[in-house]
Amino acid sequence: MIMNSKIIIIIILLIIFLAIPSNEILLIESKGFPLNDNNIHLEFHFSTPIFEEHEGSTIIRIIETNLNQIIEGRPVLPVNLTTLTFPFGTKILDINISYPTPVVFNLTYPLVYTEKRSLDDNLGSTVDISNIDDIYPDNWISYHIGCGLSYGIHKTFFVLRVYPVRYNSMRIYFIPWIKVNIRYIEPEDSPIKNPAIYDLLIISPSTFIRHLKPLVSHKESMGIQTKLVSLDEVYDKIFWYGRDKPEKIKYFIKQAIENWGVKYVLLVGGLEGQKLNWLLPPRYSHVTPGEGDQEYIEPAFLSDLYYADIYDANGSFSSWDSNNDNIFSSWDTTFREKMDLYPDVYLGRLPCRNIREVEIMVDKIITYEKKSFGKTWFKNLVLIGGDSYNDKMGFNEGELICDEVEKHMPGFNAIKVYASQNDINRKTANTALNPGCGFAYFVGHGSPGTWNTHFPPDGSEWTTGYSIRDMLFLRNKDRYPITVVGGCHNGQFNVSLTNIILGLKKDGLHYFSSKPGNFGEFWYREWVPNCWAWWLTSKKDGGAIATIANTGLGTHGENDLDYNGVADYLEVLDGWLELRFFQLFGEENHYILGENHGETITEYLHRFLGNNDRMDVKMVQQWELFGDPSLMIGGYHN
Repeated sequence: MIMNSKIIIIIILLIIFLAIPSNEILLIESKGFPLNDNNIHLEFHFSTPIFEEHEGSTIIRIIETNLNQIIEGRPVLPVNLTTLTFPFGTKILDINISYPTPVVFNLTYPLVYTEKRSLDDNLGSTVDISNIDDIYPDNWISYHIGCGLSYGIHKTFFVLRVYPVRYNSMRIYFIPWIKVNIRYIEPEDSPIKNPAIYDLLIISPSTFIRHLKPLVSHKESMGIQTKLVSLDEVYDKIFWYGRDKPEKIKYFIKQAIENWGVKYVLLVGGLEGQKLNWLLPPRYSHVTPGEGDQEYIEPAFLSDLYYADIYDANGSFSSWDSNNDNIFSSWDTTFREKMDLYPDVYLGRLPCRNIREVEIMVDKIITYEKKSFGKTWFKNLVLIGGDSYNDKMGFNEGELICDEVEKHMPGFNAIKVYASQNDINRKTANTALNPGCGFAYFVGHGSPGTWNTHFPPDGSEWTTGYSIRDMLFLRNKDRYPITVVGGCHNGQFNVSLTNIILGLKKDGLHYFSSKPGNFGEFWYREWVPNCWAWWLTSKKDGGAIATIANTGLGTHGENDLDYNGVADYLEVLDGWLELRFFQLFGEENHYILGENHGETITEYLHRFLGNNDRMDVKMVQQWELFGDPSLMIGGYHN
């Protein structure tokens, strides 16, 4: 009897012990701070998971989550994503979490996982996740901290992911609630004073300065206080800082933020003619997604986000070279650079190669901002797409995402050039563009000199496509769209005719090889005189007023891996960026081009940086704005 009583007591104590919530403290930093810190308490409650079976796999739904985490080769899990903003320079001290003992569910089928794209099998390779030994994810929460602009105001971001379910070898661990306490301290004195002396900083080689002065006068007449600075002045003032010219430019932008309150930065200058000398040098990123993630491993690509990401999460200079090896923005299988990535200025580039291109762009910007307001042509929305991929679910992805853009642009007249209706070529595209439009959207595949897509239903037969030659026949003077192009390398602005000579010297006649699986580099079209995006933007009396394009290999999602009825083409990677950009204007009424471009990047980082996936970093680094970041979309009234 005594023994039974002891057993009962032990059982009761065990029940009480299991009922006590678990507590964890994630220490961030605890030294050197005064005691008057602040706390934010968050509490999340989750309803019982719903298990759906799809094609021999399980997908989990939890009503209170707002994101299905899709990471290559990992189970698809529901996540609650929360973004908190603090004054710039805020320090997060530590995070305390408490939660009950998890409830365990045994699965009949393994969780749905994200397929790995491969060049040889575009339906994805398979991996067995039913025998994952470790619990995934590692913790009930994850987070990242960053610093950047939030609609023109410098902020510190704290982005929290809560995982109500975790997975381990055919078992699910579920918590019905979790409490999160964030201890932080706000800065006593922000490093950014916001003196509001200048709004826009234009940096240019000295040969362009005289030709940019009309743009400065125009901007100031519109209330945009503008500072025009030559590269010679930049290098002179930053003589003691910066290991090379790009870093000196970046330090100068930092000083312009802190001393002048600059919010927009326009870089003017690209390659010098068809030479390989830079008038205004870029920075190359070395983020290399894994084998099979993209069509091939691209060792480096252009990234002007380097010039916009001035501060790291602590408010210090963001060098993009945390190990000081002079290889910037490096992330491969052996090393991951510490990078903040959030834009601290809204930045665009006009990669002008000569004075003529400068004069063309100055005239186009002034004319657009003075004469576009209220014009009927601006309400046209040109949508050009087709069946991008031969995916196993049979989506006509390009046309689907174009239809979604139309929904985000109420009041616009959608002019659709779809591969399901007709060939996409010079005639069909220019017929749509020539009357003028406020926005144009090309979505498909690209190269520095061409854009193309496929006919439905199987996404295998190419349309004729739209190349830089076809732009010669555009006749839309003073009716210029902001163009977004989804495709690879349409914004690769380091191309030059000189590359033909270099390619022949390097590879001989193999440079022209068209053998499948052994293409010569001629077919990458890096020998065109200007890249697709810049050719369109810099065209005299036609083309676009600005273009957003990828400088490297672009990527959209495939299939519907979370089985939510929406093609992943619209929900991740390039597709998410493109849709959000249109939504900011069409539904949320934000009218400054650079702000919309920068905010799209910021919100992408909020949503996807926590994936810890190289692809997500590459997406934002290569998403280049060819245009004036201070541009008033649709022009100024009067």
